[in-house]
Amino acid sequence: MSTLIGLASFKDASHEIEEIFDARLAQSARILQALVLGIHETELSSTEEIRLQKAFENALLLEAGSGGGHKYESKIAYQVWHGRQLIMHSATSPEIQPHELQPGFGSTFFKGYNWQTFTLKTHSNNYPFIVIVAEREDVRGELVEKVVLQTLIPELIGIPILALMIWLAIGWGLTPLKELTNQIKDKAPSNLKPVKLESPPSELEPIQHALNRLLNETETMIAREQRFIADAAHELRTPLAVLKIHADNALHTSSENEKQQSLKELDLGVNRATRIVSQLLTMARLDPDTVNSNKNDNNLLQCCRNNLAELMPLAWEKEIELSLDAKEDLNWGLKLEDGALAIILQNLISNAVKFSPSKSSIEVSLIQDNNNVLIRVSDHGPGIPLHKLARATERFYRDGDETGAGLGLSIVKRIAERHSGRIRLTETAKGGLTVEVIFPKPITDNNLS
Repeated sequence: MSTLIGLASFKDASHEIEEIFDARLAQSARILQALVLGIHETELSSTEEIRLQKAFENALLLEAGSGGGHKYESKIAYQVWHGRQLIMHSATSPEIQPHELQPGFGSTFFKGYNWQTFTLKTHSNNYPFIVIVAEREDVRGELVEKVVLQTLIPELIGIPILALMIWLAIGWGLTPLKELTNQIKDKAPSNLKPVKLESPPSELEPIQHALNRLLNETETMIAREQRFIADAAHELRTPLAVLKIHADNALHTSSENEKQQSLKELDLGVNRATRIVSQLLTMARLDPDTVNSNKNDNNLLQCCRNNLAELMPLAWEKEIELSLDAKEDLNWGLKLEDGALAIILQNLISNAVKFSPSKSSIEVSLIQDNNNVLIRVSDHGPGIPLHKLARATERFYRDGDETGAGLGLSIVKRIAERHSGRIRLTETAKGGLTVEVIFPKPITDNNLS
């Protein structure tokens, strides 16, 4: 591309310089014509005319080496004809017959050289004067080449240097992008840590921030999916255990009535498990950093009774007594997400049953004060040492030899925090663990009064 540009520039510059030389040739002819006409129209003696013509020759068109003239002066020639008589010419003038040339620009060949000519014809007192100015084309070509080359050489040298500088600048500018590409290319599928560039250019910073935001959101999404799988597995353990009890009862009982009752409870248990899965899916779709505004009225007392009845087979298997203590004349309405209260009670009660010894008791209490509504579940198992209570609500934390995923209290804490509540763990008075879930009391007209 640069070669084509150079050739086009060379051709254009050559043409323009040729135009300048042609204009100079025509201008010289016109000056010579004016001087010749002035000499002819002035009444001078022959001696004076010869002297003036000689002075004109020496003054205007000096031969090379005479009077400090330029070396190219010998390459420019002239002739002045009066009719068919050559009355004035330079020593280097080619032999040109005026009838051979037409007025204007032309060319002739003399002594191995081509000459570019310009001819003027005029009349004075009915005698024609012909002025011919000629210039050797090799000299003109030499001058053209020198001028053009001196113009193009900086371009011919500068374009490669400029191209090299541009290439280096682009390479330097793309270095951070290459670094970013390499960091992304070398990342393992499980590595979602942010990419970091050392002093990234301002143009690349938005890309880096957008990419890191995408990686962070992807990592959060994967973590939510993993948490959902763990929560689902944890939450289904209790319903499946209840279903197994009813299935065992139906298989091993000899009474048709008891078998039908067990099958009925088994059917209800399947429905409850299906409902739990649906509730878990609903909670998994919710952004954990936002509070769901879609909350419904829940009767805390009635919900506790229903869940205690559903979980009663687990307690009977270990001969554990479940009790509920609440003042029935109080308003136990709470605005909670669908399924949230059932998940809280199932986790707290199933954990209490799991860690309580046989023939013990579990007390469930509902308490109100001016500001809060409290759900308290107390067992009489081994409890948790005081120095470990703070970690008990961490995900996958387990203490002791009991099997489990270590998610129950973590799920309860998360649900409580989604409803502006909190969870509190203390020791039971006679040994064991007491878990309290505290929700802010709903604002009602009675509260305002």
